[in-house]
Amino acid sequence: MTEQLAQEIFRTASESIDVLSPPVDGAITQARTMRRKRRRVVTASIVAAIVVVAGVTWATTRPADVKPPEPGPANVVSSPNPAAIAWYAGGKLHLDRIAVELPPLTDLVEVYGGAVYGDREGVVAYVAADGTRTVIGAKVAAAPLVGSDESGWAAWVDPRGGTPTLVVYDVVAGKVLDRLELPSTGAGSPDLDVATHPVAIDQDHVYYATRDGDFAWAPLDEEPLLLDRQGLLDSASATRVYEQSGRIDIVQSFFSVDFVRRGEGATLSGGGNYVLTRAPGAWTPGAPFRPLLYDARSGDRLESGVGADELVLDASFGEEHDVVYVVGRTADLGADATDPMLTLRSCQLGTADCHDVALLPAAGERPLLAH
Repeated sequence: MTEQLAQEIFRTASESIDVLSPPVDGAITQARTMRRKRRRVVTASIVAAIVVVAGVTWATTRPADVKPPEPGPANVVSSPNPAAIAWYAGGKLHLDRIAVELPPLTDLVEVYGGAVYGDREGVVAYVAADGTRTVIGAKVAAAPLVGSDESGWAAWVDPRGGTPTLVVYDVVAGKVLDRLELPSTGAGSPDLDVATHPVAIDQDHVYYATRDGDFAWAPLDEEPLLLDRQGLLDSASATRVYEQSGRIDIVQSFFSVDFVRRGEGATLSGGGNYVLTRAPGAWTPGAPFRPLLYDARSGDRLESGVGADELVLDASFGEEHDVVYVVGRTADLGADATDPMLTLRSCQLGTADCHDVALLPAAGERPLLAH
């Protein structure tokens, strides 16, 4: 075959191939999306690369107590829940109608009829209303996770791969909604820096804290926005509560309402109308405390439902007008106490109408309420 004949054959073949016009609109849209998400993991290939790198880093540098193993099938039994909230005690997670046997937990949030939990091994998993368990991520055991029943999201910081990454998981869709790479502090291993953590999910925004300040982020839509005020403790229905030197500041900006009250740490009810905090004083996570309750609309202090001779190990809002406690007698919760008698108590907010709904196992892991 001569060179001239070969060129003629290739020319004829190329003319027979239809070439479509470039998808200009699609390319522009894609470019805008890529630009808007320049700090995120936005393609499957990048995600895959990060998973591979994270896996190698995890296996070679992460402590064994953080590595999340794949769990075996969970033992599920029928067990109607006496409280209007998910809770964990005695090795069992109690949902609406079932109880699921699980290892010791460190975090628990109620989402979409089930619960997302973190355990001592750093596993983040979702337990559906029927007891089906799915591992959805990993975090540092001591770092918090947050959830929203309204949006069906859960969020946590994944330390793997050398760069802390804020992960937002959509429980309804059963997949990661978005990821955001966060700045590393440079102060040691990122898996030990729990200063970078999610604070709340409210109105399709994830609020999170870093050493550089507090931010609000709308997944799939916006770049993070630095808040004009730091020390955010919680946000619900646009009501926010901030830490303020042994006090809390309750802010309803929509109604121009602002109350500074006694307390440390805070949780808002789902509708943002009530605030649950603890009395100021020396305290370590997991230790008993005295709860304080406030009406976020008026600033009024409310009856807690906890007696003068009692303390609580955990407290959370159930339905909008209920608060739930893990209660014990002060005398039984001292440093030398062993196997104290604990009670699950439900109280109607603003009244003394309280009911002890269950006795909790005296031995075993520390009980947890969903937040």
